[in-house]
Amino acid sequence: MATTSNKIEKALQILKHQDFYWMMADYSTSAYNSAYSSMRTFVKVVASIEDSNIVKALRELWVATYKFVHATLWSANEAAEKEFKTKEAELMAVIKPNIAMAA
Repeated sequence: MATTSNKIEKALQILKHQDFYWMMADYSTSAYNSAYSSMRTFVKVVASIEDSNIVKALRELWVATYKFVHATLWSANEAAEKEFKTKEAELMAVIKPNIAMAA
């Protein structure tokens, strides 16, 4: 049985590659299918986590990552990057407090 920590790691790993799949989804059906499958897996993994604060933070991180990637897709956007890094640090402090304290 997977621990909460394992589930969090799996969700973060899925999130790391998700926006690439969605960017490529416009170009092929297989990329779209990979993006959709990846999203469904993320939802399933996050739903299996019992801590509602972590679940909420992971969902917010998904949205923040999506907004950041699309704000910087074609050009650098320092304001968007600064906003994302702040939000990411805030959410990671909830998701993985032991890492946030060590940093």
